[in-house]
Amino acid sequence: MLRNIPSALRNVIVRPMTREDRNVRRLMGFTALFGVVNGGVITFLPVLLARLGATAVVISLLTSLPALLTIGFALPAGAIVARWRDMTRLSARCFYMLRLAYLPIVAALFLDAAIAPYLIVAIWALTSIPGTLGNTAFYDVLAEAVPPGRRAVINGVRWALLGMVSAGSVSFFGQLLVRLPWPANYVTLFAICFAAGITSTFFYSRIEIPLRELSEAPTQRIPWRMRLKELIEPLRAGTGFGTFSLVTLVLRIGLFLPAGIFSVFLVRQLQVSDAWIGGRTTLEHGALTLGYFFWGRMANRLGHWRLLAMAASALGIAFLLLSGASSSTLWLVLLAALISGFFASAFDVSLFEWILEVMPAGERPRYVAMNTLLMNLVMFGVPILGAALAERTSISLVLAVAAGFLFACALLTLLLARSQRRQAQAAVAAPQEALTEPEQAS
Repeated sequence: MLRNIPSALRNVIVRPMTREDRNVRRLMGFTALFGVVNGGVITFLPVLLARLGATAVVISLLTSLPALLTIGFALPAGAIVARWRDMTRLSARCFYMLRLAYLPIVAALFLDAAIAPYLIVAIWALTSIPGTLGNTAFYDVLAEAVPPGRRAVINGVRWALLGMVSAGSVSFFGQLLVRLPWPANYVTLFAICFAAGITSTFFYSRIEIPLRELSEAPTQRIPWRMRLKELIEPLRAGTGFGTFSLVTLVLRIGLFLPAGIFSVFLVRQLQVSDAWIGGRTTLEHGALTLGYFFWGRMANRLGHWRLLAMAASALGIAFLLLSGASSSTLWLVLLAALISGFFASAFDVSLFEWILEVMPAGERPRYVAMNTLLMNLVMFGVPILGAALAERTSISLVLAVAAGFLFACALLTLLLARSQRRQAQAAVAAPQEALTEPEQAS
């Protein structure tokens, strides 16, 4: 597959002939440049807070506070996006606003270290408002930009490209942070990521999709009980979204429990440098890239249920390795990075196709909004819980508990998959039994 990708995409990238091919090229440009942002700001912002002396709880707020704002804004965002006709243009404006937030964060670096972490966390939290709107629309944009027959392949290549660029960017920024003096090192990082993010959004804004047809808004006032019923309808609609939400709830608890303390674990407990952190993350992104190619080929054979169970189990093992690591056994951290990187791609492959499978095409904004709400409920409370637990016990214990949730997710996934197979077999057997009954009666 690796050797076939360049020839398969050469005409699409160099000489796109159709709207679909142009969209693919723009998605690739958008994704590649976002890899620079992912390897820069998103990777090193928690490290920056740790270098400024922020506590584990403050660093956990980098995840939890945006999640809190998203909880309050997710469902209104679904209603707002459902009224958009030009999804690409309006969601691109939201992504531009995200990148503009880098400017005040850079300014905060020159303030007193006692207040700078709190200001950075507050600015980052506010980006969740345009981010929620843009991400809610993104599912519709991607679904319309690339047809289902090509979407899995394009997404596999796109995510692999993201992994490769992110790996190179993390390595580059890790060395840059070591070689340049403070605060010029982090100012340079944010400047590069700002330019890459703006250009990435420009590519995204050029994606061509049809304008959405809007249904007429109801003229009568809807009672609050009916509105509440409509809000929770995705969980009861029988589309499989409720099952998806249950499985991902357990998964997300395992993933986010150590989210606010991992940078503290690296900087203070293991006492590693920014360059070492960059090298570890580069290794993880390299494994992630290989994983996208591999799991993209295996997904149809395994199915998203089995693929998700394998990924959750593997990541649970990686967390257990981290829980036993120390400054004298850093190789355990590198081994865990290889495992988590390779199998994290399986999460993306399985969950992305699964959520599109359970969302009705005409109601994607509402379902995405509900999924965003559920995810951010976990993102808000669980990292704070993990940080508080780490302060009372140890970071190693938190990592072990997170591994337990991931193993539970794998078991739950396998049990639900078995239940789904039995229901499918019963549905096939029922018509056959109905056909044999007249014969027995005669």
